Amino acid sequence: QMFLADSSTGFGWLDTLIEAVYTFVGPILIVAATAGIIYSIVVGVKFVKADNKEQREEAKKKLISVIIGIVVTFILVGLFYWLAYAFQNNIIDLQHLINS
Repeated sequence: QMFLADSSTGFGWLDTLIEAVYTFVGPILIVAATAGIIYSIVVGVKFVKADNKEQREEAKKKLISVIIGIVVTFILVGLFYWLAYAFQNNIIDLQHLINS
């Protein structure tokens, strides 16, 4: 097994969950990042082509929201990978945390 949590400790479900997420996170992240980049380009073009201040402000708000969404997504994915690494390398002992 790839991770320290196993059936003998009662955390076999954690192995399954982490491996499933590892399998799907990469492709989903690529699709989400691509969609975010395309959407930010479309909103950026709308920002540049805006005829009046109202349209420009609306496009600016959308662009800021997209950037915040992309940053938050990458932070959460990074946090997941860090936690998975920590469990894998016994940096965080799940059995000890639960028994405390």
